Amino acid sequence: MAKCDLCELKEYTPWYASFTQPFHFAILDCDSCDTPMAVLREHRVELADQERAFIVEALSLVARAKYGEGEFIIDQVMRQIPDHFHMHARPTRFRGW
Repeated sequence: MAKCDLCELKEYTPWYASFTQPFHFAILDCDSCDTPMAVLREHRVELADQERAFIVEALSLVARAKYGEGEFIIDQVMRQIPDHFHMHARPTRFRGW
């Protein structure tokens, strides 16, 4: 298998949480877009509905703290690394410098 940046998941951006239960995933800032993202800590794409719901809720907690209630969307499109499950919490409005 080719090198997967999400499998390596080096800690050079801020991390918000790392879960081992009920399964292994982490929430950290994406090094490409600087938004919070959740990354499954194993190399797969498919998730059970319960896994996906748990990750969405955990990522939403971080996004509410960072952007405010109703000020974000959960983007589940895996553009740059389509073979390793991850999702982003993106602000709904432009946040100026």
